[in-house]
Amino acid sequence: MFGILKRLTFPTILLWILGVFLGSCGSPYGIYHRVEKGESLHRIAKTYGVSPEELALMNELKDPSNLHVGQKIFIPGASYPKKVGPARGKGDPEEEAYRHPEKVRDTVTRGMFIWPVKGRISSYFGKRGDGRHDGIDIVASEGKPIVASAAGEILYSDNKIRGYGNLIIIRHKGYFATVYAHNKVNLGKRGEKVKAGQTVARIGQTGRASGPHLHFEVRKANKPVDPLLYLKK
Repeated sequence: MFGILKRLTFPTILLWILGVFLGSCGSPYGIYHRVEKGESLHRIAKTYGVSPEELALMNELKDPSNLHVGQKIFIPGASYPKKVGPARGKGDPEEEAYRHPEKVRDTVTRGMFIWPVKGRISSYFGKRGDGRHDGIDIVASEGKPIVASAAGEILYSDNKIRGYGNLIIIRHKGYFATVYAHNKVNLGKRGEKVKAGQTVARIGQTGRASGPHLHFEVRKANKPVDPLLYLKK
């Protein structure tokens, strides 16, 4: 063993240690972007070719619409920092929506989202203990199909976001997105267009989960809102 180590160069050993460390903590390869004046999460995401929803979940942002100068945002898959720059005026409606989600008009109303799975709600949206819960937890038997709540495009289908296990994010019209976490397996792929009711995953307990269930979120311009306000009765 020690003979092998003697023949290795220092950079090789360093890369090996780094690889073991990253693998052990489950962190995907990427870099940290330091926020500069005027930058928004939406523009940062657009510059690096990822979705703002993914960055918000990965960085556990309490308020994705309000970043501060010097804040570090982890960018998965990026190999070097990029120049983002501030938003240019108010000509970009998508930029304005993500900066001010409270001003986004509800084009999605109650009943336009269908239930992703039928089951008992074990945890509701809002304050939970000393923290907050950004969605609802729906208990269901392991392997049960999870369906898309509305038509849209899959932005994320992976397991690189800490605590969520196998996760799918779908973007819908009107700056809305839905989140499906702790899946046993993801069936939908990134970039795939899906219909309401189409099976995209199966109930599991991956990530931080005490039993088989679905953690489901509705996000309005990346701001978590109570899913029960939008789900069909």
